[in-house]
Amino acid sequence: MASLADIPTRSGLRVRVGDLDIGLYRIADSVYAMEDACPHAAWPLSKGRLEGCVIECEAHGWSFDVRTGFDPKHADGFPIPCFEVRLVPLDDGISIDIEVDIGQQTNDPRAKRNLREGRQSD
Repeated sequence: MASLADIPTRSGLRVRVGDLDIGLYRIADSVYAMEDACPHAAWPLSKGRLEGCVIECEAHGWSFDVRTGFDPKHADGFPIPCFEVRLVPLDDGISIDIEVDIGQQTNDPRAKRNLREGRQSD
């Protein structure tokens, strides 16, 4: 998929996983994966400017926390989907590969509500 060394520090890296474009973001020793489309005109968020944990869409100026998918100033509503990431050390002892599980959305409000109510996700 991608290597840790491929991810820039001030923006994201766009990768394709299945049918989805995913933005990978490196924050210190962690990597976060978020669907790579701004809700306004689907501009690639990974092309934006990363400040701390917040990516700003270069086309529209909208901001999103790459850890949660939410607008940091408005944490209500539905977030941009974020996905589980696994860092896999390679045999060379230096390189680290990144795996994204698009079947494991980490911020799906419906799944959390269903879990609280004892129902299965849709």
